[in-house]
Amino acid sequence: MSGRYRQHDLAPGLPLLCRWDYVQGAHATPALVLPDACVDLLWDGARLSIAGPDTQAQYAHVAPGRRLQGLRFAPAAAARWMGVPLHALADQRVDLRDLGRPRLSALADRMAEREGDAMAWLAERILVDTPPRDRAMQAVHARLSCPQPDSVAQLASDLGLTERTLLRRCDEAFGYGPKLLARILRLQRFLQRRHCHANLLDAALDAGYYDAAQLAGDARRLTGLTPTQLIAQVAD
Repeated sequence: MSGRYRQHDLAPGLPLLCRWDYVQGAHATPALVLPDACVDLLWDGARLSIAGPDTQAQYAHVAPGRRLQGLRFAPAAAARWMGVPLHALADQRVDLRDLGRPRLSALADRMAEREGDAMAWLAERILVDTPPRDRAMQAVHARLSCPQPDSVAQLASDLGLTERTLLRRCDEAFGYGPKLLARILRLQRFLQRRHCHANLLDAALDAGYYDAAQLAGDARRLTGLTPTQLIAQVAD
């Protein structure tokens, strides 16, 4: 029996994209977690942790019957809320108390003391406490989300930044540079559009890949799987 995942999307423009709930089935199998350019807060009923930006797929081992709840940050919002550059959290799952921020430690302690819907309370706190997002980094995410994204040089020029400054700010806001961000967003586009096409090549071309070989290369580097294996796992 596989786990049950439910997601509630929030209004556009907020620091949070969605709230989700996952309950592992009776026969636990590792859950594939793909890089998606997102950062989540995780609550297991006792511990509040941050799932940093993934540069490669990971497998989450969740005990049978265990429930996890999460809040997913909008692009470039998590670093602003935490006050921590995301490159320091790449590929990590870290207890909020371990980040060395008294405000976050106090929040984690209060979560453990809350009765009722603690995640709803936490979401309200984030919506109130998060500083405005970096508009330049929002623009970077939006423009790299297109099937034919701008080059790093073009992005930097249009934003009035040097390429080195753009790389540093992307590292802080997303956890990695614009080239890796573009590859992750492209693979996610492919996964989202695969149902709209009769074959994987057409879906790959629609997502912005030049050919099947480029898709296979991205899938291997980001997930360790072939496109066919990836589709099979996502479909489970």
